[in-house]
Amino acid sequence: MVKENIKNILIIKWGALGDLIASTSAIKAVRDNFPDAHIILLTNKLMGQIIPSGFIVDEHIVINTNRNKVTDSFFKQIITIFKLRKRKIDLCINLRWTSERAALFTYLSGAKIRVSSGPEKLMNFYTIKLEHPRGRYHEIHRNLDIVKALGCKVYDENPVVFISENDQKYADDFFNKNNLEKLKTICIHPGASKPNRAWLPDRFAEIAKRLIKNYNAKILLTWGSGEEDLVKYVSSQIGEGAIISPRTNTIGQLAAIIKNSGLFFSNCTGPMNVAVAVKTPTVALLGSSHPVDWGAYGDLHINIKSPLVLEHYSDEDERKAMESLSVDYVWNFVEKKYLEIINKGN
Repeated sequence: MVKENIKNILIIKWGALGDLIASTSAIKAVRDNFPDAHIILLTNKLMGQIIPSGFIVDEHIVINTNRNKVTDSFFKQIITIFKLRKRKIDLCINLRWTSERAALFTYLSGAKIRVSSGPEKLMNFYTIKLEHPRGRYHEIHRNLDIVKALGCKVYDENPVVFISENDQKYADDFFNKNNLEKLKTICIHPGASKPNRAWLPDRFAEIAKRLIKNYNAKILLTWGSGEEDLVKYVSSQIGEGAIISPRTNTIGQLAAIIKNSGLFFSNCTGPMNVAVAVKTPTVALLGSSHPVDWGAYGDLHINIKSPLVLEHYSDEDERKAMESLSVDYVWNFVEKKYLEIINKGN
């Protein structure tokens, strides 16, 4: 176990919502194994809502990114490197293993111990190197393997998302106002990062109508930026029994609303990872993504993979993959999971 004289730890991870949440299991493991260390995250702004300073980590150094690429000027990146070196880093863990920029930050951080699994051509930047897993392998384990290489013990593989007291109150107040009960409330998120990666809105509505008719469930529709018209349409197709979630201004508010729900049903998207983090049973629809790589993680959840399985997917292929998931096929899984939840609740 690498532990001697480790006072300051730098963890590098930036990315989209799903990327960041998938890294939290590894970050939590570092805290568990180095309880007295000062842990710094080099990350993008979004991580401040998922793991804020004071929750698992002590400090953030923020860089600006766009689609996983660093957009800070060269001068600003030099300033960032000086900030890192000023912290006198003892150990640097790079969880952004595909990025040459992240590897360079790792090397220039001044840390005596540097660990990661890539990029392959820059492995000499690390003092502890592990081979990057080939083939199908869940993103959570790709992160965990890096901290395990340090000798860290992993006590809980489930990712985490911070929910403040205000976030929880925001969700509780909404549920109370609308007389929503946890076991009777099914949260559906019909949006996705790209329209061609989303199941058809009418099919989400049909599943919702069956849940209302057969189990007297309440359907809570969550949405993100640019998705308000989508949920309004789905709600109109469902009719009575559908409720549109309030606007969520933070990941914590969204997490609290999903946590208050009995079941979460969505495409493979960022909010799906939030649902996994708050341990709400989830049914996820996957088109081009593979469950082994990016599915809802853990035995609590069900992943429904499209029957259209290709080595590579064009935009049109992604659309066809989602369309090939029929309502009846999906309903069998959703109903099975909901009955399981009801039986456990009773």
